[in-house]
Amino acid sequence: MDGYRQRLHHIIGGLTQAGPVDVVAPLRPGMPDPVQPPWPGVARTLTEPIGDPAGPKEWLPDWLGADVPRRLLSLDWSALVASLAIWRDRYDLVWYSHVDAWSPTHDLFGGTPAIVDFDNLENLSMRLRRRIPPRIDPGDGPKGRAAALARWATSRGFDVVDERRWDAVQRRVAADVDHVVVCSELDVARSGCANAVVVPNGAEPPVEVRSDRTELRGDVPVLLFVGALDYEPNTEAMSWFLREVWPIVRAGRPDVVVHVVGRGAEALGSEAHAEGVELLGTVADLQAELDRADVSIVPIRVGAGTRLKVIEALANHLPIVTTTVGSEGIAVEDGRTALMADDATTFAGAVLRLVADGELRQHLADEGRVLFDEHYTWAGIRDDVERLARDTVAAAASTTSG
Repeated sequence: MDGYRQRLHHIIGGLTQAGPVDVVAPLRPGMPDPVQPPWPGVARTLTEPIGDPAGPKEWLPDWLGADVPRRLLSLDWSALVASLAIWRDRYDLVWYSHVDAWSPTHDLFGGTPAIVDFDNLENLSMRLRRRIPPRIDPGDGPKGRAAALARWATSRGFDVVDERRWDAVQRRVAADVDHVVVCSELDVARSGCANAVVVPNGAEPPVEVRSDRTELRGDVPVLLFVGALDYEPNTEAMSWFLREVWPIVRAGRPDVVVHVVGRGAEALGSEAHAEGVELLGTVADLQAELDRADVSIVPIRVGAGTRLKVIEALANHLPIVTTTVGSEGIAVEDGRTALMADDATTFAGAVLRLVADGELRQHLADEGRVLFDEHYTWAGIRDDVERLARDTVAAAASTTSG
């Protein structure tokens, strides 16, 4: 289950603690029907396909004529909206997963208290995405490289416009609903929305925690990266790590290996075939990989939101080396709960320090687990969602009666 599906799963769990919940699940092209959420409070589930993503020929005229980001124009929600019309019961609260769900359906529930989970701030994502350089295969000829650069420049040009549009849309949504939800206090400040509140990301604590970090788990030090490699921030992160950080690490400690977990490894190209790199793809049991790792690496340099990979490492008593961007929105502190570095030499040095220093691994792991227990358990976050739902309904009822 990817990061946002985990978040959504536990949001639904928190809402069921407040009362019965109907779940509407739009199915993007190629997605399987979702499994019924295992929460006893889910009363009904409606699944409905949304249309195939439109190409630029379909959405470009509307994009040119309206102040709307292209992503909101590229999917056809009409079948779902028609089916959802029969569910126009009197709800106490509607919780929307992202602006994408609010935009085509909110007119069906006018006057009902509403919360929209932004999760990420899309305007910030657009801004940071522009920092990702074009991926050009050195094996391509001049025409191929020129075409790749042209595609990148065109896409980033659209992003410049959509950054402003996302900011405006997010503010319009916030003005229309009771609350918008983001993952951190940092994003509350960045959003500019007075009714923004925090519902952080979390993790489940493992049944058994590896308490001793003073010794390496196996015969060689094992680094771990977890993330879908067909997602641009992860692709850029591991490309940078393998290209610039990994040679320094291997020079200092030739026996170290890095396990890379996540789909889409082909996006890394030839960089993925460096000595000591093990591409594991999608694994059946992530817990096993977390258990055998000695250090978690989070070399993320672009992107928005908070990283579940950081929280999962904290939960698993696993010491972390992260960039500043990789740990944004999570209350880790350099030298106390993680090591933080933003350039290749410093990042590699932090990895080598942790590989060599068992006492430092133990200290970071111990402090990180305390941080996790205090702020990032899914059980606590479900309680936060329940409280937010109840408070929102009560405030709306008070306003109506007053």
